[in-house]
Amino acid sequence: MQSHGSLAEIPLRSLLEAAQGERSTGTLTVRNGNGQSASLYFLFGHLFHAQSDGKAGDDVVVSALHWTKGDFEFDAKAKLPADETVKAGIPELVQTADATPEAESVAEPQPEPAPEPTPERTEARVERKDHAEPERKVEAPQPRRGVKHRPSPKHGREPIPVPAGQIIYDSLKTSFVDFPRLITTLEKEGYTGYVRLLTDDASGLILFKEGSALECMYDGAADASSLVLGKQALQQFNDDVTSGHGVLDVVGLSPELIDGLYELTVSRPMYTELYAAWVDMKALLKFLSDRKLSGSVMIRSAGGTGVIILSDGDLAGAYTSESRDISDKPDRALALCDDPAAMIEVKSADATKHPPLDVDEIVGGQRGPRSPQQQPTISMAPEPVNPTNPTLPVIPVMPPEPPTAQIPTGGYSSYTQPTPPSMQVAPTTPPRSAGPQLDWATIVAELQAMAEDALGNRARKVKDILGAADPSLAGIESAIDQIPSISLLFVDSSRLEQLAQEMRARLKSHL
Repeated sequence: MQSHGSLAEIPLRSLLEAAQGERSTGTLTVRNGNGQSASLYFLFGHLFHAQSDGKAGDDVVVSALHWTKGDFEFDAKAKLPADETVKAGIPELVQTADATPEAESVAEPQPEPAPEPTPERTEARVERKDHAEPERKVEAPQPRRGVKHRPSPKHGREPIPVPAGQIIYDSLKTSFVDFPRLITTLEKEGYTGYVRLLTDDASGLILFKEGSALECMYDGAADASSLVLGKQALQQFNDDVTSGHGVLDVVGLSPELIDGLYELTVSRPMYTELYAAWVDMKALLKFLSDRKLSGSVMIRSAGGTGVIILSDGDLAGAYTSESRDISDKPDRALALCDDPAAMIEVKSADATKHPPLDVDEIVGGQRGPRSPQQQPTISMAPEPVNPTNPTLPVIPVMPPEPPTAQIPTGGYSSYTQPTPPSMQVAPTTPPRSAGPQLDWATIVAELQAMAEDALGNRARKVKDILGAADPSLAGIESAIDQIPSISLLFVDSSRLEQLAQEMRARLKSHL
């Protein structure tokens, strides 16, 4: 959907239809140039809330549909409210606006001119005034605030304590969330973070890293040992969302924090049931740092739960259940150790590689075909050929006619396997327009080493982007262009921009 423009060029009804057709999510702000503005909120193309000058609901949209001058802007990253005030669908709102005169929908209703007061009508007029006050209160539409209720499971637990992060969506009502569409969007955007479900009876959590669902947790019963993981958890999570139970939060985190939360869930304890009364926590953290541990330290006390996440021995972040903001110092979590009865548990990253969660197995039937990102590889593959005659001796049996008559350019189309199998892809692969032929693997390794030197243990995402780039000049340049926009915890964007410039210079030196 277009991010900004003029209402004279693109009327609001076209914007509404585009948002619905493209299943857009975000906030559309329209202004009529006379000081009036309206904010319209969409979730996957569903217009669920509108507000303007203290009013809310369908009337705001109908009034704004009459604006022919002014401008608009669309913010796809804006935080969405929990209000749900728009009841009619977009086609019905457009029809209502067409049937409503502009002056009637925009102008405030004018009071009827009062007749000249006469003694005999004074009492009746006062009586009518007494009855008119309640009507005036009803006329102003009030937004429904009930949807701001944030459920809290009866058992009061969460699968694991999670930190605050970049709020993508907050308290989305599951009744109008297209869950399969949400999952598809997170996959396509390479999302890293978590999706949390809260209902009156249960809580759930799905961890995502670079678009893949790593794990799902679901806690739906009063029994403290009722936490389920994996496919069963995702099924119950999906059932709740499909039934319209509760709300969803979508929160972005750094890859290091997601790795730590994942290991907090699936790894076995390295040390467990350590009492704070006899543990020197600073010495323990130094020991884990010296051992380059990737994993987590959890502290449970009467005052809450603290989590310290480590990546290759370095602190990736720390937070507590009472203060969810991510800190680059462990002080708040360590303060829980003032309780001598606090329990400490250390988990190390599991060396076993767990496969990502098979989301399609649960929600695949509810969503359309996934984006064909891997199909170019299939369509570009050479067509199967008959392997019964793959050898070169077929050449000598050709009649000794002049080369110009015997070997036309098109004659090679039927001669598909004169070379070893490892070289068969070359004739069918389109030639690259990527500049000089260089040792791209060596160049990528060199650029990855630059990222390692500049960012240390936070270089993983940069190295992954470089490693996944197409081995060509255009592919490597495109990967470098992505680096300044990466979100890395505790790494300023200016450092990433400087790193990208240095990589461009290094790449240019090879040309």
